[in-house]
Amino acid sequence: ISVYVWGESHLQNRVILSSAIVNGTRQIGGQELPVEIVQTVLGGGANVPWEKRLLPLMVLVTILYAGSIVPASSMVMEKMKRTLTALAISPATLLEIFAAKGLLGVVLSVLTGVMILFLNRAFGGQPVLLLSVLVLGAVFSAAIGVLLGALVKDTNTLFATMKSIGILLYAPAFVYMIPSLPQWIGRLFPTYYIIEPVLQIAQNDAGLAGVAPDLGILLGLIALTFVVLARVAARTQEAQASA
Repeated sequence: ISVYVWGESHLQNRVILSSAIVNGTRQIGGQELPVEIVQTVLGGGANVPWEKRLLPLMVLVTILYAGSIVPASSMVMEKMKRTLTALAISPATLLEIFAAKGLLGVVLSVLTGVMILFLNRAFGGQPVLLLSVLVLGAVFSAAIGVLLGALVKDTNTLFATMKSIGILLYAPAFVYMIPSLPQWIGRLFPTYYIIEPVLQIAQNDAGLAGVAPDLGILLGLIALTFVVLARVAARTQEAQASA
């Protein structure tokens, strides 16, 4: 058998080709291999494909980035340009302004989250339930973004704050990427209750009963964030009125 090899071909491809030719020749000639190759997976755990390991990180990044960065940066820019004061003396209340900024973040967050799940074919068997969970995660993310935008003064402080709390936001995704870690660690972080229901519905076809406990905690976190945001809005309104 004459084999012509391209000079720029990789060495591993040449080895694979040679092995395939030898193996095929032995099979045609009725010869048995002198050795038996047995593959053993080390580690003892389940072999989780990387596309499944990376999906939580991609979903969290899209939901949190669009949901929090957009309203936060928009509010900070309003402060720096002093247009937030002009809006505050309009008939609209400061809480309504916060809600408008947050609504933009929710819409962008849901759209990007749906796009990531669509590209990864990870809608599961209950797309309506999955979309509902994405909306709740987007609301929580937008509330965090509006709260940050209301508390910080400039863009440098905003991005420094986002970098410092980034490990808290994305930690559950990194726990998923390393199956050898105890998975209960992810429950210590609030964003776990966004990504866990999404994964259970998308990958395991879980129903409402299967994700209800995590959704209950997520609703509690949203309510708590709204309470803090309402107090911040009231204090900001009073400070601007006195100024």
